[in-house]
Amino acid sequence: GGSAALAARWRAHLDSGAWTMHSDHFWAMPPPMWEMPDALHGELSKSSDLAVVKGDANYRRVLGDRPWPLDTPFADVASYWPCPVLCLRTLKAELGCGMDKAQTDRAAAADEKWLVNGRWGVL
Repeated sequence: GGSAALAARWRAHLDSGAWTMHSDHFWAMPPPMWEMPDALHGELSKSSDLAVVKGDANYRRVLGDRPWPLDTPFADVASYWPCPVLCLRTLKAELGCGMDKAQTDRAAAADEKWLVNGRWGVL
């Protein structure tokens, strides 16, 4: 199946060292991501081609839990990151960025609670 094959590929990347995980207590703390400790910032800037951040709470930390206009480019909001960053998020709060106006209009027309009900997501 698709998910088992994907999991096996991801495990192979971890086992080979192609992908690494960076543990730090900061990942489980509430401050905005731009308050990342210098040591972690330096580690990511030297060794990471891409950081993957998942979940609503972490996405909100990337945005500083601020109500950016939804069409504000993500690259502008996350320009402080020491490496490229990919956020995976199910929408559960009325904030976001990097969303095309036509797409947000379509989502709002299809579902009035699209920003908060967890049925929609962003990458």
